[in-house]
Amino acid sequence: MATEVLMPKMGLTMTEGTIEEWKKKEGDAVKAGDVLFSVATDKLTNDVECDTDGTLLKILFGEGETVACKTVIAWIGASGEAIPGASAACASVPAAAPAAGTAPEAAASAAGASRAPGEYVLATPRAKKLAKDKGYDLSRIPGTGPKGTVVAKDVESFMAGPKTSPMAAKLAAELGVDVSNLNINGRVMKADVLTAAGKTAAAPAAEAAAEALVPGSNDEAPRKVSPLRRSIAANMTESWHTAPRVTYTRPVEATAMKDLRAKLKDDLKAKGVKLTYNHILMMVVTRALTEFPDINSSFVDNMLTHHPHVNIGLAVAKGDGLIVPNVKNAETKSLAEIAVETERLIADTRDGKVQMEDITGGTFTISSLGPYGITSFSPIINQPELGILGVCDMVDTPVVRDGQIVIRTMMNLSLTADHRVVDGVMASKFLKRIAELLENPYMLLV
Repeated sequence: MATEVLMPKMGLTMTEGTIEEWKKKEGDAVKAGDVLFSVATDKLTNDVECDTDGTLLKILFGEGETVACKTVIAWIGASGEAIPGASAACASVPAAAPAAGTAPEAAASAAGASRAPGEYVLATPRAKKLAKDKGYDLSRIPGTGPKGTVVAKDVESFMAGPKTSPMAAKLAAELGVDVSNLNINGRVMKADVLTAAGKTAAAPAAEAAAEALVPGSNDEAPRKVSPLRRSIAANMTESWHTAPRVTYTRPVEATAMKDLRAKLKDDLKAKGVKLTYNHILMMVVTRALTEFPDINSSFVDNMLTHHPHVNIGLAVAKGDGLIVPNVKNAETKSLAEIAVETERLIADTRDGKVQMEDITGGTFTISSLGPYGITSFSPIINQPELGILGVCDMVDTPVVRDGQIVIRTMMNLSLTADHRVVDGVMASKFLKRIAELLENPYMLLV
């Protein structure tokens, strides 16, 4: 019996996934453990393995399509086997195409082909009434309910004509193809539209290239962004509208921090530990957060939750977006342990190996744009956190010390705080404490 392939649910917050690539094609033999396809969520990209042996009978959603979790996206079974549910709309063997001009419902007439003539059709009362009102023959409507029962949504889908992928719909509009006249088993895909139009996949590209030569017509067509970028857009928009935020910027002398790293890095390197300024900043901010529990908190539904541990996140660039893995229980770790864990998370993030537990549960975030020469910016809070610290470039700057103008290494720290909980006084004291610890790192021993 054919087996469903479902869009997996990887994590409690995942609601949909985007099919990045099918590793197998229709008709291929597959074995349990074979990588079947890769799926991208709003945070991760994972390979999905096949859990049964057989033949990939039908792919219902193509590459680049976003599908809700637990939705059937393909079928695996014995070669030539029909897909369960008495629905030839999903069958592995396509039916002959109807003549042009056939009514929309005729295009799906093959859906009931697996029913014997005069066979009783299982259908809900509502589906029967809806079909009768519209004058449709129930025997020609595929059923998706238990044991192939025709339900109301099946009749409605039948009325609406064949399901079409977004890319196929767009291409059909461009090429003037009426998808209702296509007798396609299952979802109408891009290749189906191209075939109906008598074109190859290269044709639209050639036409686009020719169109680009026409003045005023060379604007790039809109493209769908990655799931990661969509997630960032949604989360940042939510944060912008949720938290009344204020950014506080304070200059800090970085001389002592540079000296600390210079004295420790060789010894740590000999032990296989890479020490960066970010690691020192993470330890300093972690200490400050333990002294300001209202900032190491979340505020949801007018309820303030103090987190018992500091899970300090560091924004890491990946592709066209940012991912924020976090070091769990950072207040219990030494500087070397923070450095090792942070470097592991950075490597896993950039290699696409970071796990869901590594990027959830953060309580505060650090975002460093110093390496890019930025001297001030306003980072946006990661909800439901209450603050984010922007770290800027270290710049040799003339300053006054003991009445003398001297050159010191200075950097700006930009704290964006949620003013619902963190008012100006608290934010200022928090930044002051961070500055004290950075300028006097021996205080970390107290």
